[in-house]
Amino acid sequence: MDFERAFKFPTDDPDWIKKVVIGAILSIIPIVNFISFGYALELLKNIIDSKEELPEWSEFSGKFVKGLVAIIIYIIYMIIPAIIMFVFGGTSIMAMANGHDAAIAGGIVGFGITMLLVILLAFVIGFIIPMAIANYIAYDEFGAAFRFSEIFDKIKDNFSDYILMYLIIIVVGAVSGFLAGLIPFIGMLIAVFINFYISLVYAFILGKIYIK
Repeated sequence: MDFERAFKFPTDDPDWIKKVVIGAILSIIPIVNFISFGYALELLKNIIDSKEELPEWSEFSGKFVKGLVAIIIYIIYMIIPAIIMFVFGGTSIMAMANGHDAAIAGGIVGFGITMLLVILLAFVIGFIIPMAIANYIAYDEFGAAFRFSEIFDKIKDNFSDYILMYLIIIVVGAVSGFLAGLIPFIGMLIAVFINFYISLVYAFILGKIYIK
């Protein structure tokens, strides 16, 4: 995987600045930001179809639907950690509310274990979700996001590139967040544009991994 090419790819488009600015602005508006997410998903589809080009800013309703469906897929995948947190975390909190020292100690330990389990599970599921969404985009079928054998095979066949992609996105996201907090307002504006640009890089990398 040529990661350097991935980071430079969006700039190949002569209108890339305009397209990134539009996407960045839309990305900070609640609900409307599904459109900017959908734009990145359309780019993912282009890469899967071997078309290395940024989509045009048109057919906003289609982009909105793609973004919305991808969010729904994400929520469905994250239901399991949420249920564990609700059931076992809630039980631990009730034990702590009991008032007895032993119950409070047990509740604290139980809550800590639950939190650790939820974090680990969310990390593992979060690792799977990008490829699940890529499968949905490739087939344009909601159910394709839950064809686990296909999804796991894609991840297994490209495991090293997939992990590297995941780590790069985490690091870039952390840097972006640091900039946003470092310089009030201006830092946040810079982070917004960086985040949308990186979403395009992410779509490019994921698409290339998917068809590799």
